[in-house]
Amino acid sequence: MIFVPLGRRPDLAKWTARDFPPAVLDGPRPTDDRDRHARVVAREPPGDPLPDGPFRRVATAIAEYRVFPPSLLSRVLEKEPVAVGDTVGLTYPLLPGLRMFVASRVTEVFDGPTPSGWRAGFTYRTLAGHAELGEETFAVEKDRATGDVTASLTAWSRPGHWLTRVGYWYARWCQLHAGKSALHHLERVAQGKD
Repeated sequence: MIFVPLGRRPDLAKWTARDFPPAVLDGPRPTDDRDRHARVVAREPPGDPLPDGPFRRVATAIAEYRVFPPSLLSRVLEKEPVAVGDTVGLTYPLLPGLRMFVASRVTEVFDGPTPSGWRAGFTYRTLAGHAELGEETFAVEKDRATGDVTASLTAWSRPGHWLTRVGYWYARWCQLHAGKSALHHLERVAQGKD
């Protein structure tokens, strides 16, 4: 976790050399927080995704890590779209004039057919020094039969820093708020409003 004064761009390069903490590689524990935020954000005609339709708009936003509303979290990338092995960062306003910066590494990218439709997105794991230990998947799915386009965020996590252990209630509120805000943002993306 790095604190960045307002107006300064976070240095993602410092995080690219970091590895996953062993606790993340061990996977989730029974007591870890588990989240699944999902919402039907649009509907297309049944069948494969439309080339320029809601599914593809959301898939592009996820691939470019434009998952969260920019007013809430700011992304820091080396390039877009994200690829396996990329380090991606987020800044979160903590106090007036001060932002918290954390980074994760992409472990999986997917965009292809499933038995019931089509699914696109990516998964990342937190790096050593992140405020949390865990893994998160950002995805959009289209149901071929109904045309429903569903955005989802699925995660497991636990505090990864003494500050998040002490301020667990606040850190947890931030996580849940970010997840719900992401779905609202992706719904706007699906509708072509963001």
